[in-house]
Amino acid sequence: MQSMGILGSAWPGVIDETLDVGDRQVRVLRAPARKGAEDGMPQLLIHGLGASAVTWVEVMPGLSATGPVVAVDLPGFGQTTAGPDDALTVDSYVAFVLEVADALGWTRFDLHGNSMGGLIGVLLAAQQPERVARLVLVSPALPPSHPLRLLLPARATIGGMAPLMASTTTAAALGLIGAGASFDERRNRHLLRLIFTDPDGVRPELIGLMAQEFADTDDQVVAGRRRALRTALRSIAALWASPRRVLRAIAAVEAPTLIIGGTADALVPAKVLRQVLRSRPDWVGHVLDDRRHALMMESPEEYLDLVERWGEELQEAV
Repeated sequence: MQSMGILGSAWPGVIDETLDVGDRQVRVLRAPARKGAEDGMPQLLIHGLGASAVTWVEVMPGLSATGPVVAVDLPGFGQTTAGPDDALTVDSYVAFVLEVADALGWTRFDLHGNSMGGLIGVLLAAQQPERVARLVLVSPALPPSHPLRLLLPARATIGGMAPLMASTTTAAALGLIGAGASFDERRNRHLLRLIFTDPDGVRPELIGLMAQEFADTDDQVVAGRRRALRTALRSIAALWASPRRVLRAIAAVEAPTLIIGGTADALVPAKVLRQVLRSRPDWVGHVLDDRRHALMMESPEEYLDLVERWGEELQEAV
């Protein structure tokens, strides 16, 4: 791996690096295992649609207490460029994550996935049970068992998306859609409210880091990101419209699994997570009041506490 240096003074234990995966360079963030945990189970962190590895930065130092941690930028997102032959579908990302694990030399690992990353994690764990030791799903983009339920949005979805849609319509009228950094401040705040209950309470370093991820003005990079966003979204929609394959994967997962979600999540309704937990009573689930789409960003301490307590319970059960 080639190091690009410490990510920032706010995260002194997180290193920004590029990893050679096949014939491409992949951007990863790495938190080395703390002293005494070097032989602990590695942890691979997968971001959601339109996001990047930085969504995990707040919890990486804490997770490193039990083993090495790597968060990866999927092709077309963050700083990993989409190649002309990349499919940029959920299935292609499943294969890519396995390639990343191989490049790291990890034959077995814990996998944390947020949103689309959670969907990727479920499919990977079902296909390669010998590779995934434990699975942590944060607001995973799993489909309802009946596609018609997509036509009945939850109250949190309506409340969270309506202001964003209104500001998007305003931006379109002003010719701002696709303008990147020129999106108006009101729209940006609505986007932040999909993740954070109180955007004003988020430390500026994290907001600045998120903004840097989209500061690249290279036309080819921007075009690749847009293609990745559209193609991956169509791939998710196809799996949701015909959910049988994902439901079979959920049933096939052998790894101990923790699901974390929130009742205020506008993107992944709490009722979908509760439905999944009913189908897998052996999984541990926390659908938290007033929490949104990415607990590891919204409340990192709470996320780390839930993961730590779950890990301790698994060890006690053994």
